[in-house]
Amino acid sequence: MSETTPQTNSFTDKKNIVWVLLSGAMAILFVALLFIPGATSPDSTLSIYAAMIWCGIFSATVFRYLGKNGWTGFAAGSAAGFCIQLLSAFVTL
Repeated sequence: MSETTPQTNSFTDKKNIVWVLLSGAMAILFVALLFIPGATSPDSTLSIYAAMIWCGIFSATVFRYLGKNGWTGFAAGSAAGFCIQLLSAFVTL
């Protein structure tokens, strides 16, 4: 009389908070690096791509966690990452 529990795939589970936390930690890391003087060069294109990608992934996981469209979240997060990168260029001057 053993009870069987259904196997869930943690990668496709939309209510798995681990992906939100991991992507949020990476987004915070890259955004923090934008505001630390000397961590990235202001004319580097890698800084804008990193901010856009990780903010987009974080926003997509949050949107999926909330039951909304992940692509919409990715677009909103990428736009936010772009704006944060522009803001960091003015703040660190």
